Amino acid sequence: MATITRRRRADGKLAYRVQDRTTGFPSLSETFPTLKAARDYKRKIEAERISAQAGIRRGRQTLAETIDDFKESADWRRRKSANDTARHLAWWSARIGQLPLAKITPDLIADHLHTLEAQGRTGATVNRYRSALSRVFRYAVNTRRWTDHNPCSMIERRPEGRRRERVITPDEWRRLLAAARELAKAEPKQRLSESERRYSPRAQLPNFLRVAYGTAARKSDVAWLRWEYVDLGEKVVTFPDPKSGHGYSVPLIDDALAAIQEQAELRRDGCPFVFPSRKGNDRPPAFEKPFAAARALAGLDQPDARGEVLTIHHLRHSAA
Repeated sequence: MATITRRRRADGKLAYRVQDRTTGFPSLSETFPTLKAARDYKRKIEAERISAQAGIRRGRQTLAETIDDFKESADWRRRKSANDTARHLAWWSARIGQLPLAKITPDLIADHLHTLEAQGRTGATVNRYRSALSRVFRYAVNTRRWTDHNPCSMIERRPEGRRRERVITPDEWRRLLAAARELAKAEPKQRLSESERRYSPRAQLPNFLRVAYGTAARKSDVAWLRWEYVDLGEKVVTFPDPKSGHGYSVPLIDDALAAIQEQAELRRDGCPFVFPSRKGNDRPPAFEKPFAAARALAGLDQPDARGEVLTIHHLRHSAA
């Protein structure tokens, strides 16, 4: 609730300061020349805030509660990078998840981002942690009305350094694809049925790489590609929702076309994805771990002269 403090001004006259720090609302501080004016203002803001709080717990949800609620939303189910975002949000939840939204300030967030930098994380990585938390606050503000501001908006993004420029040579591509095919045939560590093995990320990795290399599409766009956007008759694939926000179509030729034709053998009812997961129909499999294993097997896991280690995204550079 609001408080009134009597103070003496520089000219010797008395003044009365009204302060209010109600959880879930911006802090207020106003000064009045008379006690009556201060009391009137105090009653006014208390009535307004009690009225605004009727039926809701504005700002009192903890960050952990908000994250859990966000992960049940349609927005979360549409996210292509949900695995990475989930890891970032788990990091935030472990550190400040117990705090109410109204108690999470820009300074507090900045301190934790500085901790990441002190641990040697790059500017790009720190920005991903900031963006994940910012998305939760935007959800709390715009969808749930649990708070009225996003503290992340007051924190500047870190510089992300120079762009990745590595390309894969024809010899490296042959070695990488050969390694991926060798891994696809290898016996997995866990015991899987024959049908489960066909749908594993390792088994689908060669075709995933062939499509990525043949279309110059981003990793997430290839992984989330749906059959409704593939026209095998016209030999065209469409990426309707890329990072740029502008959909585009790409002709399917040679290896990329053959890879998608092979994936058609894995098509099943209820699963819209060209690369289906053995764990369900809601999400495609994650290819980062099998790619890292194939890269190591091909001897391509060392930095080049520019200090860059081969990633899936570099196939996009190479195709371009």
